Amino acid sequence: MKLIAETAWHHEGDFDFMKNLVTEICNKSSADIVKMHITLNYDEYMDKSHSLYELVKTWLFNEDQWCELINIVRSSKKELMLLLNDEKAIEFGTSQSPEYVEIHSVCLNDIFLLDSLKKHLNKNVKLVLGVGGTDIEEIDHAINYIKHENTLLMFGFQNFPTVYKDVNLNKVRRIMSLYSGFDFGYADHTAWDNDNNQLITLLGAASGMSFVEKHVTTKYGEERIDWSAAISIDMFNELSDKLQVLNDLNGDGELQMNQGEIAYSIFGPMKKAAVFGSNVKKGDVFSKEMIKFRRTENISDMSQINIIQAFGKVLAENVRVGQVVMHSSFE
Repeated sequence: MKLIAETAWHHEGDFDFMKNLVTEICNKSSADIVKMHITLNYDEYMDKSHSLYELVKTWLFNEDQWCELINIVRSSKKELMLLLNDEKAIEFGTSQSPEYVEIHSVCLNDIFLLDSLKKHLNKNVKLVLGVGGTDIEEIDHAINYIKHENTLLMFGFQNFPTVYKDVNLNKVRRIMSLYSGFDFGYADHTAWDNDNNQLITLLGAASGMSFVEKHVTTKYGEERIDWSAAISIDMFNELSDKLQVLNDLNGDGELQMNQGEIAYSIFGPMKKAAVFGSNVKKGDVFSKEMIKFRRTENISDMSQINIIQAFGKVLAENVRVGQVVMHSSFE
């Protein structure tokens, strides 16, 4: 499971603030991935009629500034995720060789952006589709339109902050079952001061996610854009430690028993072993009537299934009542 440190528009156009935020994330956090939102053609992203048009227009960075921020991430060896809001941003962002490129849920089926991604996105780059607040028809259309095999569906949405009851993990899991070939992520936007902030994130992560995203700030509790869901770097690192516990708990998914399971499954002291219920002579045919299953101090090298499969075999020795059945008991 990888942990994403989300910066979004938290900088509010203050490049020094953003540079410090990215540097602190890279130097002091346990983030696997640093995420940044890039907008270069603002009028393609937002219409002048929008109430936030004039304000957000002052928050834009140029390509040189983005390159400087990207270089900070690259120098830290952390992975880079770029959320790209317009065609010019896609052309620029994909040229920076990010490991991940995201399309926000607000423009999930902007076919001009999807066409640009088709043109510029390397097949080895993981495409992140934000699907928070979208329906199945929207998700299906975006997936089928872009046809990018290396795709991640990112759940979660920002309601400044998001009420956890609206997350609806049961719905999320149902959607996941429809797209079993994809990776999944959860972007948590629980209120920064919610007592259950960490618990809610962990429960989302435990729903089968390979990626977990949190807004991060160097000004914890200070009112600025996205502050309502932004946690401190110390809190982020504490979450990372808990996610590692969850990773360990999830294991590798191998169907073969691990050493802990093998130690638990010893036949005799732990699992019931077959013991002879009476004295039996060499040459007799082994049958169900000869045995009982009991927990015993003596270890058997035969599982309960091995015993069942041995019915009909010929005994190679005389045995006493209470003796554990072994492979060596048979011819």
